Amino acid sequence: MTILFVDLKIKLMDQDIDDKLYIYTKGRVVFDNKHRLYLAGGIIFSIVLILMALNIATQRSSYFGRASAPGGTSLGNANLSLENSYVFASPIAATADGTSIIRITVFLLNNQGLGVAGKNVSLKITGSVNVANTQPTSDNMGRAIFDLTSSTPGSYTVSAEVEGVLLPQTVSISFR
Repeated sequence: MTILFVDLKIKLMDQDIDDKLYIYTKGRVVFDNKHRLYLAGGIIFSIVLILMALNIATQRSSYFGRASAPGGTSLGNANLSLENSYVFASPIAATADGTSIIRITVFLLNNQGLGVAGKNVSLKITGSVNVANTQPTSDNMGRAIFDLTSSTPGSYTVSAEVEGVLLPQTVSISFR
């Protein structure tokens, strides 16, 4: 922590009869007793702001990547980790009207939790669901995107397949 001190050259005059201390610079009153409360409040406020800024600056507010188990299953040259990869649905329920969409996002990650690009992903779904291959090939973040619709109410299990291998995680969705 760095503390900055400012050296002010002021001339203390005399103490008046009313027992107040006055500080003069070039013949003007700069500071007297009525300003002490304001000065103390300003100093306390400044210290509180500095402490809050230090607290915010030293806290870790975001975390990137995912933990991986040593010796995870890998596919191909990109070192795709099946254990780190996952399937995500948003929302998990929609109206079974043939137009309401549930977006399925598959994240393909390596052993360090980084995205694996260029992998073709396909979905395996139980039941009667229409699949729109919005982005079936993973991007630089390892993300492949699919939009699902259905006119048939029910609950469905969605899994993702990469290079002929199913990811171990599945997601359950429902159309009502």
